[in-house]
Amino acid sequence: MLASNFNNIQNHFLLEEMDKLKIQDIVTKQQLTELKFNTISTKTNSNFLLRIVFFLLGNFLISSVLGFVALFLSVLNDENIIGLCCLLAAIASIVVAELLYKKNYFAYGFDDSFILSITLFFCVAAGIFTGSVTVVLFIVALISGCCAIRYVHVPSMFFSLIGLIGLIGYIVTQGNSIPSFYLPFLVFIIAISLHFLQRQLSKKIENFIYTNVFLTIKIFSLILGYAALNYLVVRELSTVLLGLELLPNQEIPMAPLFYFATFAIPIFYVFFGLKNKDRIFFWIGCITFALSFATIRYYHAILAIEVAFILGGSILFSIVYLLIRKIRNNTSGITFNEDKNLNPMAFDVVKAILINANVNTTTISANESPMEFGGGGFSGGGGGGNF
Repeated sequence: MLASNFNNIQNHFLLEEMDKLKIQDIVTKQQLTELKFNTISTKTNSNFLLRIVFFLLGNFLISSVLGFVALFLSVLNDENIIGLCCLLAAIASIVVAELLYKKNYFAYGFDDSFILSITLFFCVAAGIFTGSVTVVLFIVALISGCCAIRYVHVPSMFFSLIGLIGLIGYIVTQGNSIPSFYLPFLVFIIAISLHFLQRQLSKKIENFIYTNVFLTIKIFSLILGYAALNYLVVRELSTVLLGLELLPNQEIPMAPLFYFATFAIPIFYVFFGLKNKDRIFFWIGCITFALSFATIRYYHAILAIEVAFILGGSILFSIVYLLIRKIRNNTSGITFNEDKNLNPMAFDVVKAILINANVNTTTISANESPMEFGGGGFSGGGGGGNF
């Protein structure tokens, strides 16, 4: 199920870790240069804008070929002609994606367009032939998940998660499998499950190349967990999806629980992030905490908007200023100094690749002094055995 250039993709991520080690003077420039020379990596676009350009070019090529094929198939006068074209385009996208990976392209932009097209065309074809929303959402979750695993493709994992949550939400709201009122709690449980699943998988060193994929799952699960129990989200979706009619001052069922969760979850994120030095938890906690105040203000406006912004900004500035002054000189624990932590799995794998590439792993220490002490070699600096 893995990509055919698995080792080269692994080398790509390892070289990225080596660049971080070079910045922190853990490895020398000579070792890094020698490693890059002896290691076969992937053809990757490090420039994000250039990657977008190649992605657009790939989409232009796909649409041009698809339009050309549809022009010839239109003579068949079949109502399912578009579905047939999409099915052929999906198969062609798989073939091209495989060829690109055999040519060692990874995160280049051109390959992204074909990988995403696999899911897109299969979904359109399934929607035309079956007309079922459940089938389409299932294909989004399944095909995107397979592409994320085989091609180590982060956007595909994101769409797979969207398809999974959409599928579960649609089944609950339309299939009446469980009472729709329990949907927020079900989504919250799924978010927790996704987080712990990626946490366990990311601990295995053989899954090192999926670091960015696991990071996507982590961010998605944290945001999903907050959104599942956020008062504004629950209230508005109850009106749209469940047809719950509420008066302006009427509360949803179990409103105190959702009010509590709206603030409790961000506070937990911030506390956990500070305690475990987890930036993802901390930053998402800060953002969701601000959204919690916005949620309350949306339904219960106490101050004018300009006064609220000025007051909130002043409080945040004061807190940040005091915290920076307090922790800026700390050498351990929570500190304002540069974070030198790296991916803990990287060290073992980097050591292995250094040895396999026959790179000298001896770290160069401080230069030896030309001054010789002992033996009277420098202006009588030390007594020797000869008089």
